[in-house]
Amino acid sequence: MKILKTRCEGCGIKIQTVDPKKPGYIDSEVYLKNPDNFLCERCFNLKHYNKYSETEIDEKKFYDNIDKISKTNALVVYVVDGFDLEGTFVDKIKEWFPKNKVLMIVNKFDLFLSSTKQSKVKKYISDMLADKDIHVSGLLLISSKKEEDIEKVFREIIRLKGDEDVYLFGVTNVGKSTLINELSKIVCEKKTDITISNMPSTTLDVIKIPLLDHTYLYDMPGIINEHQMTYYLDKNTLNKVLPKKYIKPKTFQLNEKQTLFISGFAYFNYLEGDKASFVTNFSNELVIHRTKLENAKDFFEKHIDDILLYPSESIRCKLGKMKSQKFMIDGKKDIAISGLGFLTVHGKGIVEVVTYEKIKVAIRESLL
Repeated sequence: MKILKTRCEGCGIKIQTVDPKKPGYIDSEVYLKNPDNFLCERCFNLKHYNKYSETEIDEKKFYDNIDKISKTNALVVYVVDGFDLEGTFVDKIKEWFPKNKVLMIVNKFDLFLSSTKQSKVKKYISDMLADKDIHVSGLLLISSKKEEDIEKVFREIIRLKGDEDVYLFGVTNVGKSTLINELSKIVCEKKTDITISNMPSTTLDVIKIPLLDHTYLYDMPGIINEHQMTYYLDKNTLNKVLPKKYIKPKTFQLNEKQTLFISGFAYFNYLEGDKASFVTNFSNELVIHRTKLENAKDFFEKHIDDILLYPSESIRCKLGKMKSQKFMIDGKKDIAISGLGFLTVHGKGIVEVVTYEKIKVAIRESLL
């Protein structure tokens, strides 16, 4: 007797035909017409109509999966966004997977200019891991859009996995599902069709893909980071914030008492110091606007919905009040805003960052 498939190929959720408002819904007639190859209604709408509906991840199930993996010798492929390291790095990886081999994949390296040195970025990440006492068995900087990089990931997975299964793990929007779809072209018995979207919680449950050596490749649901700007954005705004191609840095020479706006998401006040170089590394779709510090607050309140454009009032309500943080700059530093991008400052002085209270801001040695 033939056993019918019971999980959506796009998000991994167990399907049901009763309640359209609950995860995993598919019309019974649609399912029966093609029970071997189908998407739940949510994935179908995402793939064909770019229509998104919010769905919560089962948090208990997520931690149950973490516990299950930690009791095996499985290889964990830990994916982060190279352009949003602070927003996609998970400190708990050592706690969650204390005995597993970990292959760290730094994705979206194609967003950096071609002149960016991989060795410098690798050293920064290696130092960051050492500071947190996190050991990884491999570290790769890649673009999931490049065939040669996918082959490089494949070779490293084969080198490290042995006879064990492989789990892909990471925060939402790091490109995990794109990566596994590309890997499937060379490592799996058949091409997968995992749903790809820039919206959080696209993958709802673990997706299991058979490999040729009778082990499995698993795509886990993305982890939600509530201190990341992208967590609060709607689909249209995400399309503006998440870069689709390499970032074009814009350089401004600022004197003290000047301000740089990054649309309405954040602004940087140069409070004091000699003339300094400010290089913006944010999506090309965002507005970069310079003004005098004395006009900054009034400009923000007056032009948030026209000149600055984003985010909308409804999103601002979710992000909370504006807060400020001051950073001493001496040399060349990056000020990173989780889920948005980073500003490189070269000079000596005091920079104040004003952004929404729920978003993490961090300073680091310059990557570029």
